[in-house]
Amino acid sequence: MRLLITLTLGFLLSASIFGQDDKVKELVSQGTDLHDQGKYDEAITKYKAALDIDKNSTLANYELSYTYMTIEKYDDAIKYSKKVIEQNTDHLHPAYVVLGSSLDMKGKSKDAIKAYEEGLTKFPNSNMLNYNLALTSFNLHDYDKAEQAAIKAVLAKPTHGSSHIILGSIMKAKGERVKALLSFYYFLMLEPNSKRSSNILINLKSMLNEGVEQKSGNSINVNIPSSASNDSIFGAAEMMVSLQGASRYTDENKGKTEDEFFVETNRSLFSILGELKKNNSNIWWDLYVTKFYDLIQTNNYEAFSYYISQSSNSQDINNWINKNQDKFQQLKDWIKK
Repeated sequence: MRLLITLTLGFLLSASIFGQDDKVKELVSQGTDLHDQGKYDEAITKYKAALDIDKNSTLANYELSYTYMTIEKYDDAIKYSKKVIEQNTDHLHPAYVVLGSSLDMKGKSKDAIKAYEEGLTKFPNSNMLNYNLALTSFNLHDYDKAEQAAIKAVLAKPTHGSSHIILGSIMKAKGERVKALLSFYYFLMLEPNSKRSSNILINLKSMLNEGVEQKSGNSINVNIPSSASNDSIFGAAEMMVSLQGASRYTDENKGKTEDEFFVETNRSLFSILGELKKNNSNIWWDLYVTKFYDLIQTNNYEAFSYYISQSSNSQDINNWINKNQDKFQQLKDWIKK
C-alpha cells in the first residue's frame, strides 16, 4: 500500500511539473506575440506571470530581458539577461547579445566588450556577438579589434548585410579604400534597394572619385590616397581606382553617362583585382575578389552595376532594368548561387 501511495504521489508530482512547464511556455508564447504587436507592457506582464510559476525559467527571463532592452529599460534588461547567463543552460547566446547591447546603450562600452568577449569564448562563431563587438570597438576607435571581429562576423554569416557595412566603415576609417569598397559592394549586392542602401551607394561612388579634381581646361588633378594597408597589392589597386576616376574626364569617356561610366569603373576594378589575386588568400581575396571577378567571367558586371544602383530611384536605372530583363534575371540567378 505504501509503495502504491509513493508511486501515485510521484506520478502526480511529475504531472504537476510538466503542467507548470506547459503553462510557462504558453504564457511566454503569449508574451512574444504581444511583443511583436508592440504591446510591450502587456508582454512584460505575461513574462512575469510565467516567472511567478517558475522563477528559473531561462526562456521567460530571456524574453523579459529582450523586451526591456527594446523599450530602453536597460537596467532591467541587464538584470534579467544576467540571470540567464548565471544559469548557464538555455538561451545563453542571445542573453549575451542583450547584455552587451544594453551595457553599450548605457554608455558602458568597455563592459559591453567584456560581455561580448565572454560570450565569444562559448560561441566563437557567433555572427551577432562578433558584429556587436566590431560595432562597439569601432565606436571606441579601436579599429584593429573592430576589424578582427567584423571579419569573423562576415565569415560566420556572409548574408548579414550589416556585417559588411561595419567592416567597410572600419576599413574606410583605417584608410584602406579598396577593402572598404569591396565590403560596400557586397552589401549592395545583398540589399540593393533600401534607405541605407542609398546612403552606402552615395558613399561608394564618392570614394571611387576621391582625390580626383578637374581643373581648368584639360587639366586633371589626381591625389592618390596613401593606403594604410601593409599589402602592396592593395596599394596598387588604390592607384588604379584613382586613375580610373581621372579617366572620367578623358575624351574617350566624356560622352558616357554617369551610369555607363559606373559600369566601366566596376569592370576595370573587378578585372584588375581578379588578375592580382594569384595565390593570395584571405577574406578579401577568397570572398570579395573571387565573387566580383566572377561577375567579369560570367559577363554579369553590367547588370550588377544597375542592380546595386536601384536605391538611387533614377529613371535611367529603371529604364535599363526594364529593357534588359534577360540580363537582370541572369544576374539574379548568379546571386542566388
